[in-house]
Amino acid sequence: MNEIGKKIKEARKKKGLSQEGLAESAKVNLRTIQRIEKNENEPRGKTLNLICSVLDINAEDILDYGKQTDKSYLVIFHLSVLAFLVIPLGNIIMPLIL
Repeated sequence: MNEIGKKIKEARKKKGLSQEGLAESAKVNLRTIQRIEKNENEPRGKTLNLICSVLDINAEDILDYGKQTDKSYLVIFHLSVLAFLVIPLGNIIMPLIL
């Protein structure tokens, strides 16, 4: 939640808009914009979409929900190399056991 207000504030400043200008363009109350930027409130769906459309940014970029780097595939990838060692050893050991 802390990042949403900060990102909206940065995007608004890049665009050269004041809080009043953003509120007027997005048809949102000025106090709502102030609360969002101070991280007192988190914008709801429609409000967030209105603000993002004025700022020409994607709402998904602001939210960052579920954006986590998953590196578990690297462990599996590295362990798969060991299969090339185990299979030949199995071909030697299994006939000895049998």
